[in-house]
Amino acid sequence: MTTAHTLHRLTSYEPSRDWSEPVADPRVLQNLTINELDKVPWFVKRYDGDLPRVDLPRDLPAAGVPALDVLAGTAEIPAAAPDLAQLSRVLYLCAGVVRTSQRPWGRVPFRAAGSAGGRFPLEVYVAVPDGGPLPSGVHWYDPSAHALVQVGPPPRGAAPAVVVTGVPWRTGWRYRERGYRHIFWDLGTMLSQLLAAAGSAGLGPALHSRFPDDEVARLVGADGVHEFPVAVVALGGAPALTPSGAAAPGAVDAAPREFPLVTAARQASRSNTLGRPWPSGAPVEVDSPPATPLDEVVLTRGSQRLMDPARGLSSGLLQTSMSVALRGIDLPHYVAVHDVTGVAPGLYRWPDLQKPIQAGDLRAEMFRISLDQELTRDAAFVVITAADVPALDDAGYREAQLAAGLVEGRLHLLAYALGASATGMTFIDSEIPGLLGEPLEAMLFTCVGVPAYRASRGGRPGNPTEVGLIQPR
Repeated sequence: MTTAHTLHRLTSYEPSRDWSEPVADPRVLQNLTINELDKVPWFVKRYDGDLPRVDLPRDLPAAGVPALDVLAGTAEIPAAAPDLAQLSRVLYLCAGVVRTSQRPWGRVPFRAAGSAGGRFPLEVYVAVPDGGPLPSGVHWYDPSAHALVQVGPPPRGAAPAVVVTGVPWRTGWRYRERGYRHIFWDLGTMLSQLLAAAGSAGLGPALHSRFPDDEVARLVGADGVHEFPVAVVALGGAPALTPSGAAAPGAVDAAPREFPLVTAARQASRSNTLGRPWPSGAPVEVDSPPATPLDEVVLTRGSQRLMDPARGLSSGLLQTSMSVALRGIDLPHYVAVHDVTGVAPGLYRWPDLQKPIQAGDLRAEMFRISLDQELTRDAAFVVITAADVPALDDAGYREAQLAAGLVEGRLHLLAYALGASATGMTFIDSEIPGLLGEPLEAMLFTCVGVPAYRASRGGRPGNPTEVGLIQPR
């Protein structure tokens, strides 16, 4: 059994145990009280000293490319070299602070991309070699100030690269060791926006999920335990990932807890070389796509908290969403249909929407399996990303979770581009094989439905929108 398989098993929910309680196993922290408000993790990393800073342009260039064209791969965009204005746009549309909300423990900064539980367990860096239009060096992206902070000298290599790291304490504070899954779900969600934004500017983004982990950790100053690299996105060529000197380490929190099982899973999944970039998938031709620009879709989307169960969606929206969201993704997907015009209620294995593997109304069952969360009941349809976990090696497991996050992120963007809404959802793991009728594990649920309200539009750099808390029914 791989370390990842062990982690998956020990972080699986089952009906006999409340989701907040740890499984009785010494490999899982037993002395952690989750959601302690006097121990809320920092939302962003902090650095000591007077490090060089570059304020990013706050007037973002408008690409004007329709979101659906970008996601479907049909947009014709000339290649371009990244400049500071375009880098500013890409970073803001994937990780910038677009909304804030006052809570009893402080002000919560909500990023452009959604995050499970609003934990945002990711940090973003830009590694820029000498000789180009961008400021050289290894830079941490400060999402609150919308600025680059130079934490290391210029790397050796050809092209700029975005490096994303995961911070397990930030999400484990709420979800324990299961937060390892959440890091990659949130990573995929964020990368769906980063890749779309960079692609719409002609920057030629290429996603690498296998790379020399230890070398990249040194590049950005991550310690490999409380922070570790999870993805590299090259911008227009072979990514510059070789450190030329030490990076400032910074701190992810005042007193982060280590999850030894997460540390072991990360160590077991490490690579020594740069792997092939992820395939982009064949373009998908879409009839009469809406022309809403990608930037507008990103700023209007939000993780939906309430959906209207009395209203459904069209089969065309379902077909378009699934065909586009699954470009380049090779995992089995299922769709629980509640209210889609022309498709009978039931559970289907994509792409066959003619013969359900379970026929009939599944609203109550999906509600139960999702820990009584209303959105799986009220959505028009629920997408289930699945995988054969025992067949995956440690690196393949984190890639499967990343793929699930990418699909969820794309479904979010597509839903808002097409006039619907979406949100990610967790589930009782032990119930999934019975639901699917196959010995598969769920990676992630994504609910798509008719919004019962419209999220406040996200603000511009330096001027986030203040929002209140919307409670589920």
